[in-house]
Amino acid sequence: MNHEQDPIDQDPVWDLLRQTPRKEASPRFVDDVVRAARLSGQEKPWWKRFALPLSLGGLTTAATAAIVAMAIMKQPTGVTSPEVVVTPAAESLEVLDDIVRSEALLVAAEYPSEFSDAELVSLIVY
Repeated sequence: MNHEQDPIDQDPVWDLLRQTPRKEASPRFVDDVVRAARLSGQEKPWWKRFALPLSLGGLTTAATAAIVAMAIMKQPTGVTSPEVVVTPAAESLEVLDDIVRSEALLVAAEYPSEFSDAELVSLIVY
């Protein structure tokens, strides 16, 4: 049987690797790696990172639709006069907006790890 040299053995990179001094792992290497993995946690999937802004937008839209529906239903049905009753919806929207902002801040205060730094800053500045 003819034994030829493997082309990997002739590679100059392997020659350099053979010349380097051997390094041994420290006795605490495993503990350090496990601790680093535990502290880093897992990154949220991309679709979960967009869940809060989408839910806040949906909540605001639903609240606005509810206020508009209440304003429409508040008009008396038995009135036959051509006059239209106008309710100041802007003031109630401001109150609702304040409620939504405070609820979002309460959620962020309870679960700060669920928010990125940019989301927390936008909630505070919001």
